[in-house]
Amino acid sequence: ASTVSPPPWPPPGGAPPTAMAAVVTGASRGIGLALVERLLATTRAPVLAAGRSALESPRLRALAAEHPDRLTALRLDLTDAGSIASAAGAVPGGRVDLLVHCAGIMHPSGRGENSVSRLEHDAMLQVLSTNAIGPALLTKALFPMLKRKKEEAPSKVVAVGAGVASIGTNGAGGWYSYRMSKTAMNALMKNLSIEGRRNNLAAFTLYPQMVETDLSIPYRKGNPYAELRTPEEVAERMLELVDGYGIEDSGRFVNIWSREDIPW
Repeated sequence: ASTVSPPPWPPPGGAPPTAMAAVVTGASRGIGLALVERLLATTRAPVLAAGRSALESPRLRALAAEHPDRLTALRLDLTDAGSIASAAGAVPGGRVDLLVHCAGIMHPSGRGENSVSRLEHDAMLQVLSTNAIGPALLTKALFPMLKRKKEEAPSKVVAVGAGVASIGTNGAGGWYSYRMSKTAMNALMKNLSIEGRRNNLAAFTLYPQMVETDLSIPYRKGNPYAELRTPEEVAERMLELVDGYGIEDSGRFVNIWSREDIPW
């Protein structure tokens, strides 16, 4: 039977595929794992799947056995500077074409704070470190590998965003640490989009609405959307948008289903 080869990654115009890589954080489960699976199935890119429990993930181990020359699973703790530096040093080929920030935590307790009286220093620091500070430092570590010449295809940095990150649409309050961290992540991506224009790097935030992951379990009864999307559905749509977006889309905060921009 004939087989169909996956399309090249990134689009033609960049360096040879052997010199490229996609890096996905939070890759041991949920959206991150679905993105890894989708990249392996539809591209030729070497993929670095990073996460705190990446080495213990049965699915990642199975994928590594299926794709021994393309998939590298790596332990990454975004709250630890040494772990971030080690992850950057493990990138195959020393070049990154796609970086997806997918790791995230709602709150160490599993539920966001509904009152300022519930704020705790250590919990806030863990959420901010995981959701904003760690991704910023990982981007810094990978930045030399993401820079491109003007004539090359742009590299892309994607953040999996949250609707609660929007200051302009915040009418409910609550979720203090998580909301603050995701708003900070948006600020990082906006800043990066500005600096990235000088380095042929596009950066944008993609919001998948509520997704069927462990993170959403406490909140599914209040899902404001008609559907609860699966990680696989999200991965497919996100990579479709990533493929289609270019430098002109850099700095956007987009709902992946409506394709509309969300107010900052």
